[in-house]
Amino acid sequence: MLALTLGSCGEKPAGPAQALAIINGKPLTVSEFDLRWSQLPEYARKKYPGVEGRKKFLDELIDREVLLQEAKKRGIDRDRALLERLERFKERSLLDVLMREEVDSRVTVSPQEMKAYHEANPGSFIAPDEFRASHILVKTEAEAIDLKKRLAGGEDFASLARKASVDATTKSKGGDLGIVKKGQTVPEFEKALLTLKPGEVSEPVATQFGYHLIKLVERTTGPVLSYEDAKEQIKEQVLIEKKQKRFKELIAALRANAKLRVLDTPIPDSNPRAASPAADAR
Repeated sequence: MLALTLGSCGEKPAGPAQALAIINGKPLTVSEFDLRWSQLPEYARKKYPGVEGRKKFLDELIDREVLLQEAKKRGIDRDRALLERLERFKERSLLDVLMREEVDSRVTVSPQEMKAYHEANPGSFIAPDEFRASHILVKTEAEAIDLKKRLAGGEDFASLARKASVDATTKSKGGDLGIVKKGQTVPEFEKALLTLKPGEVSEPVATQFGYHLIKLVERTTGPVLSYEDAKEQIKEQVLIEKKQKRFKELIAALRANAKLRVLDTPIPDSNPRAASPAADAR
């Protein structure tokens, strides 16, 4: 066990129940150290190389125990709101394990199912639209507004980009961004781009880089994907649908076997008013 190496080479190996530290009378044992160590992801263990690293990890466990004891001393572990949150977390964890055991682990997708799904839904898998766009990037909104007015007055977009844009990558190309796909630009830029028709120029768009005037040159609708190109999407979609079906079957079976009665008690208002003497009086 890793914790056994904490001592010097000449010392007798420690047993699992032997304490590495005692904090206010509570022992921190070798077995607890080993358990905490085993729960670390591989990348996290790299932070604690060699004997010195394990001593550092022990120090952190001691710090954690000191803090926990202080929290309990203050009665935080008996706080009703905290206990309710812990109970909800426990319930979610139990449901997650049940779903993994009864749904996720029981659902697979075969190549035959994937091909059949693609044949039944031939137009459902389409490549994203592509956009040919240009932009002018400036530092201030006032500059962008001025350039927008000049464009409205008939000046050429590419010429203004060469003169005024601060984007060194596209400036010499008249602002040409080439082909742009969804997800390749910051959200503010993409949102504005999607509203444009070919030939239109946006109002000034603020992003982390400055202010943009965006021109949509051309929009190409994405082609329908072949089976080979859409395989991963198909697999994911079939998996989702099969899991949903399995989940419904599980619920139906559990309800059928449950001793269940739905009573006539009125369902509470979704936005109940706080009880008050005045409300009770009415």
